Amino acid sequence: MQNACIVAVAGFALWLSNGVSVRAELLRTGGTGATLETLRRLGTAFTTIEPAIQIEVIEGLGSSGGIAAVAAGAIDLSISGRMLSAADARSLKATVIARTPFGLVSSHGNPGDIRSVDIADLFGSATSVWADGKPVRPILRPKTDSDSSLLIGSFPNMPAAMEKARQRAEIPVAATDQDNARLAEGVAGSLTAMTLVQLQTENLRLRFLTIDGVAPTLENFESGKYPYGKDLHLVVSSRTTPALDRFVAFLHSPRGIAILRASGSLPVRR
Repeated sequence: MQNACIVAVAGFALWLSNGVSVRAELLRTGGTGATLETLRRLGTAFTTIEPAIQIEVIEGLGSSGGIAAVAAGAIDLSISGRMLSAADARSLKATVIARTPFGLVSSHGNPGDIRSVDIADLFGSATSVWADGKPVRPILRPKTDSDSSLLIGSFPNMPAAMEKARQRAEIPVAATDQDNARLAEGVAGSLTAMTLVQLQTENLRLRFLTIDGVAPTLENFESGKYPYGKDLHLVVSSRTTPALDRFVAFLHSPRGIAILRASGSLPVRR
């Protein structure tokens, strides 16, 4: 009996030891909200070929929060909608992993086409209407958000128009990409800026406006017909791990590239 107990205990210890040795290594990621669903898709595909590494996607960080979290060691990598600051670049590395079309979306059933030179009026004028006469209801992002900067930098006369819009108390300001989507879906005649990668992966009930007669499809973006896009930066610490290196390599692999394209972004090859 004593020998049997010793064997049983030894067997349990061996099982426990093996369980610890095969426990999955965890990589945490997050960043700009537009790419959260893409990160989940990439993580699921990655773990099918690397089952010893699990990917956890942290919500609600945003680009700046994701960068800060990587710098603090709270997450292993992030996707950012903006470049690193000079201070960030002292301890972090960033490369453009993909680009995605950037444009204007609405809950309106047929928002139609708009000239790029008229976009400022849609945001700046309190009397803007859609082609059917229904009012345009803008939704803004915080001044420091990368989409706000991109919107101002992409179209004519936007700085003054955005300042006018920010003075209107009835215009909401969405803190995150997901807040922006929820507001845009819930407000009749909404108008806000968004990337194709978010609209496509989250299956939102929103429609892109065409700009100067061109739709923001990945095909039009890749061909150069649609010129407005957003860079997606992969941010990591200067100190990497083998698991992180394998995940980054997967992002650049044929399967990773296919997932990025299917999600509405154009991979940037190394």
